[in-house]
Amino acid sequence: MSGSTHVANERGAALLVAILITTLLAVMGAGLVALTTSETALAASYRHVHEVTYGADAGIELALHDLATVRDWSTVIAVPPANRTSAFVDASATPTLPDGRTIDLASLTRLRQRESDTRDGPDLFGADSPQWRLYAHLPLGDVFPPPRPFIRVYIVVWVADDGVDGDGDPSADANRILLIRSEAFGSGNARRAVEVSVQHSVEGTLEVLTWREAR
Repeated sequence: MSGSTHVANERGAALLVAILITTLLAVMGAGLVALTTSETALAASYRHVHEVTYGADAGIELALHDLATVRDWSTVIAVPPANRTSAFVDASATPTLPDGRTIDLASLTRLRQRESDTRDGPDLFGADSPQWRLYAHLPLGDVFPPPRPFIRVYIVVWVADDGVDGDGDPSADANRILLIRSEAFGSGNARRAVEVSVQHSVEGTLEVLTWREAR
């Protein structure tokens, strides 16, 4: 009888060990899956951030390329719809972003103005406070000739008078200095904005006076 009890005990112990090992392997497997998923998500997030980083800078460069050909910048900061826009404009007022989200350019422009008024509004610049005009907007890949690469970035660019020319009219440029703001929207809610001030010399060249990350 004791021999049977001993065998049963051994079988019970073996079963317990097997259950423990199975549980341990399952936990290790779940941990590896979680680690792999986490690393994949981090890699994707890293890629999205870099895409919008370069995208915002590209938006500035596109605007500079376009503005270099405009002799009178008052034409691009005139009151809409009289304002001149960039050649880099798609046909959508509510474009779809690479991750499927939709943005409303009119709403974004109003938001840009409210944010600007908070920092650089009439309390600081009076009648010269910058009034932002939508200047360019398109998927970054559309800048390239066919066959166009697929780039997960949509760029939006605004321009405004610099607020220090003293003419009392934010729809006219009196000192050949302009503000440019470029925002890049990517996958995974990635977003980045860059704001610069640029001067148009009498010789026809452009000089970037300031360049900063914008919030």
